Amino acid sequence: MEVNSAASVVSDEREYAGLFSLAGRCALVTGGTGGLGSEIALAFLKQGADVAVCGGHPEKAADLREEAARLGRRFLAIRCDVTAEASVDAMMEEIEASFGTLDIVVNSAGMNRLLPAEDYDRASFDRVMALNVTALHLVTRAAGKRFLIPKRYGKILNISSVKSLIGTDRDYIAYCASKGAVNMYTKQLACEWGKYGINCNAIAPTFVRTAINAFQLDDPAFYKSLTDRIPLGRIGQKKDVAAAAVYLCSDAAAFVTGQILCVDGGLTAKQ
Repeated sequence: MEVNSAASVVSDEREYAGLFSLAGRCALVTGGTGGLGSEIALAFLKQGADVAVCGGHPEKAADLREEAARLGRRFLAIRCDVTAEASVDAMMEEIEASFGTLDIVVNSAGMNRLLPAEDYDRASFDRVMALNVTALHLVTRAAGKRFLIPKRYGKILNISSVKSLIGTDRDYIAYCASKGAVNMYTKQLACEWGKYGINCNAIAPTFVRTAINAFQLDDPAFYKSLTDRIPLGRIGQKKDVAAAAVYLCSDAAAFVTGQILCVDGGLTAKQ
């Protein structure tokens, strides 16, 4: 007969305390000056992490800097072209000088250009792939070699999309292809870097209102056609994605790797 003692119950409670905390961790969020990236960076700060964000306009991170100061966290906003290897290397130097290390990398930088497949020119296609896929690799490789692999610990989180799994009627050929590549990059890196104690996962959200897609979501017909397909009856909120990011980058997800988590209100579950 199995007996649960009071001592074992107390031990279990202690084991679960702080499971979702990021206290003492140092995180980098690319694309962290806007869109989903800034919300993820904010959630990480609130969960105890020191945070670096990068983008083309670091001055847009003023609110994050103020919140970090209020919380007593270290914070960096770095100007970086993540598609350029030299710029990525310089960013890693700055992070090492300020933080000493990195524990978490969130690849949130991304873009799309809306064109039908028959009109998608080479330059536009290459630009989408460069930011959504190549830049993700450059940042991940640089952080992995410098910080994560040597200490045999790390969390890598890639921002994918439900459009990596399902198509749409037009305009997303490069975006869908790039996010499909992100999914397989995530799975393959999980296989290769698991031996270093590094977890690699991705989040695939449905539409979340940002400055980039507001023009689509402000169209009542488009919005209704979208929410009619989502079982929970609404689009995503930034905090939905940020909460999932906290989970996957915390010790609560220590045994989760190579996974694509759909944060989509059930969209991909519905025919």
